[in-house]
Amino acid sequence: MRILVTGGAGLIGTNLSNRLLSDSHEVVLFDNVGRAGDEENLNWLRRQHRDRNQFVKGDVRDYGAVEKVMSGAEIVFHLAAQVAVTTSVLNPQEDFSVNALGALNVLESARRQRRMPIVL
Repeated sequence: MRILVTGGAGLIGTNLSNRLLSDSHEVVLFDNVGRAGDEENLNWLRRQHRDRNQFVKGDVRDYGAVEKVMSGAEIVFHLAAQVAVTTSVLNPQEDFSVNALGALNVLESARRQRRMPIVL
């Protein structure tokens, strides 16, 4: 099964992807790699599963990038988000943009796929 994980380099995305890869699914990770530890998470996944996982650097606010990476996915785990409370207080517009527009882009892209994936 082809599975897309947005926010795939984050803590939850990495652990979910590890499990999915262990169960022999094809996993595509989509992440902007903007937080400390993201690169280390990707390297850990690569060591655990060789090159069976595919990583695409991108931002969920970029509709075209989301639509492209979602092509052919049967399931989408949407975990990409701006999660830092301090960032949300300092820059609420950025927080809203990542979380609301990002979610809308994922849902709209799924709706427009030839074969609509399940979005979780």
